[in-house]
Amino acid sequence: MTIETTDVDTLSIVPIVPEELTELEGEIGAFRRGERAAAQFQSFRLRQGIYGQRQADAHMYRVKIPGGILTAAQLEALGDIARDYAPLGKGHITTRENVQYHHVPLEDTARVMRRLNQAGLSSREACGNTVRNVVTCPLAGVCRDEVFDVVPYLTAFVRYFVRKPFTQNMPRKFKPSFSPCASDCAVAPFHDIGFVAQVREVDGELRQGFRIHVGGGSSIMPRAAKPLYDFVPVEEYLRVSEAILRVFNKADMLRKNRMMARIKVLIDRIGLDAFREQVEAELREPWAAEPIDPTRWMLRRYEPTPPPAVAANGLGHDDAAFQRWRQTNVVPQRQPGYAAAYVTVPLGDLSAAQFHGLAALTRRYANGQARATVEQNLALRWVPEGKLYDLWRELVALDLGEAGAQEITDITSCPGTDSCKLGITSSMGLNRALRRALDGEDLSDPLVRKLHIKISGCPNGCGRHHLGNIGFHGAAVKSPDGRQVPAYELFVGGEYEGGRFHFAERAGEKIPAHRVPEAVRRILAHYRAERLPGEEFNAFVQRVGPAAIGQLVAGLRPIEAEAAADLFVDFDRSAAYRVERGEGECAV
Repeated sequence: MTIETTDVDTLSIVPIVPEELTELEGEIGAFRRGERAAAQFQSFRLRQGIYGQRQADAHMYRVKIPGGILTAAQLEALGDIARDYAPLGKGHITTRENVQYHHVPLEDTARVMRRLNQAGLSSREACGNTVRNVVTCPLAGVCRDEVFDVVPYLTAFVRYFVRKPFTQNMPRKFKPSFSPCASDCAVAPFHDIGFVAQVREVDGELRQGFRIHVGGGSSIMPRAAKPLYDFVPVEEYLRVSEAILRVFNKADMLRKNRMMARIKVLIDRIGLDAFREQVEAELREPWAAEPIDPTRWMLRRYEPTPPPAVAANGLGHDDAAFQRWRQTNVVPQRQPGYAAAYVTVPLGDLSAAQFHGLAALTRRYANGQARATVEQNLALRWVPEGKLYDLWRELVALDLGEAGAQEITDITSCPGTDSCKLGITSSMGLNRALRRALDGEDLSDPLVRKLHIKISGCPNGCGRHHLGNIGFHGAAVKSPDGRQVPAYELFVGGEYEGGRFHFAERAGEKIPAHRVPEAVRRILAHYRAERLPGEEFNAFVQRVGPAAIGQLVAGLRPIEAEAAADLFVDFDRSAAYRVERGEGECAV
């Protein structure tokens, strides 16, 4: 039985199948009794969104949130789970608009699933070699520049491919994105498949469709997805998407080496033209003979009717902190009288009380919904402009009223060694250290404020370090006496906004972790002093070269025999550092 909730307060974009909860309980019992091999059980639990952690018998539970869309009731459920089942008492917003809980005992995962299902949420295929969560711009549907609202098409994509038999064990994971305008806020080139909304004249009529990119990704071999088709009408995008996925699934050459099994590898090996030929051959197969009508799968009503607009009324005009927040965190909607407000969520972490408080705020001020973002924040839409000051004051009371959304202090980082088997360093610890360091910097320069810093705890790139103006990924070095030191590779010049895309480039050798804040200070000081009038950071990097940036921090790299003791201990740790990596369940 499938339950498809269309009530906008308990929205289920991923249809709920109650039997999956019973199956999870049964499989956990069978595994505990020794009736399931570890590998067999691992494959099963990954499809249910449950990862193993570096800590024994602890699990990360990932909630799949298509488009980042969350209702107030779902925020309450996420808060309940943080309170009742997450030992750390918090949930973590990811760079793919999911929410994760760490250190969850295996037996509690079924209880987590039950509470999620009650609110219309699912973890189905949040992990594993499946079609992963679909991300989009948090302003889709209200953006002033959008070509059309892509959310109904996103929901159809999710519903069409979830639980599809041939997508359950593909060569590797498959990450999609939908962008509603040419600014491409969802960053199509970064994805396995990316859809960018287009309108074209076809046979004298204006038709909606998508430019479709394929073959993107980061990790140890970053690749920008290439345009496979410049325009595919919306009536055809599911059919073309299925052909792409079928070609990927049939590529047995990829199954020989899991580390080289993404669709970008296939396109590297055979070329984009040959890949397109295979897609078009697939479209001639019997399964593709009939059109696939997206309206059959579409969730059209995903928001309630908004409350009446309240005109701006001058409240807070003399409050400098509010005015700063309004300048950096508020965007006017295309609907007059309404605004979208970004909630800055440091490190992407929300406590149970904050989830519950946000649920109440969304009901009072934001039409009962929120959007998780790839920057690990939340966006509240449909806020009447005259209610912004009241909203901000309540966010401050929740310790969520920080200004600077998507600016230099709004740092992205993955969990790193806090929980991930593949983590090399404490990326969350470095995030905190950099925020402290930047708090003492002069950030009045708007060209400095607009920079993005992104941190991954290993080369795989979950913190999106390849996209940062300044990016870091975890590494390790040794002191002269052989002791291990946590360190980071430095990358500069990444870009992903305004329809522009460029991977950051490596700049020099590894920097000990505790010296990274000083490295950032030196880079910013040099940029301020040496840039041309109005020269943005990436243009500066291209002019002087990444190697020159690396030279600025070269003096921080040598590790003296008598180095300070804290150099040998990672951030937020007390024991001497050593690399401890397990077998990853989701690398590359």
